[in-house]
Amino acid sequence: NQLLDIGRQIKQKKKKKKKKTVAGIDQDELLDPLLLADPDSCFFEFMGVSIHHKISSAEGDQWEESKCSSSRSCRLGLPMILLHGFGATVFSWRKVMKPLAHLVGSSVLAFDRPAFGLTSRVDYPPKPSSALMAASTHLSPYSTAFSSLVTLSFMDKLKGSDKAILVG
Repeated sequence: NQLLDIGRQIKQKKKKKKKKTVAGIDQDELLDPLLLADPDSCFFEFMGVSIHHKISSAEGDQWEESKCSSSRSCRLGLPMILLHGFGATVFSWRKVMKPLAHLVGSSVLAFDRPAFGLTSRVDYPPKPSSALMAASTHLSPYSTAFSSLVTLSFMDKLKGSDKAILVG
């Protein structure tokens, strides 16, 4: 009887589907970020990470001139990228994106860094069986270097500018 019980337990363990967890959180229990996103939310795939971001543009902006003390002639014309801190998200910038776009006379972009907001969470380091593990120089999506590369990539996305105003 004891051998039968052990056999049943082994069969039950094999039948149970292993849950995908990242940072101890069952990923099947999370809502799809696309369902939570605002209508003006965008997603950009970068090195296997889906980066949530929003862009406000000065073009066609209905921002009232009276709300701003600067004139069109002193606008910089450089895109602006807003970088949130630890524990914050794109949501932190929601009230200033349009006014800043008007002030600089260009696009303003804010993105959720990995592990924040609606940007995807990825398991790091990759599992040994993962193809990503084959590359010994795989970059952690949670590193400063990864955030820097994402920022540079967004600079390219914003009218191919080689200069941008960084705020954070």
